[in-house]
Amino acid sequence: MLADIVTSAMLQGVLNEITSLLPIIIPVTISFIAIRKGISFLIGTLRGA
Repeated sequence: MLADIVTSAMLQGVLNEITSLLPIIIPVTISFIAIRKGISFLIGTLRGA
């Protein structure tokens, strides 16, 4: 039933959207991890002082 509804053109559109979002998602993810690590480092330094 679902195979009759979903076409290859639909899947190609989804794949195009995902690949167009990758240049935005990757730097945001890396920045988020860096900010979390920076905050964790500052809190550790302040607790150790």
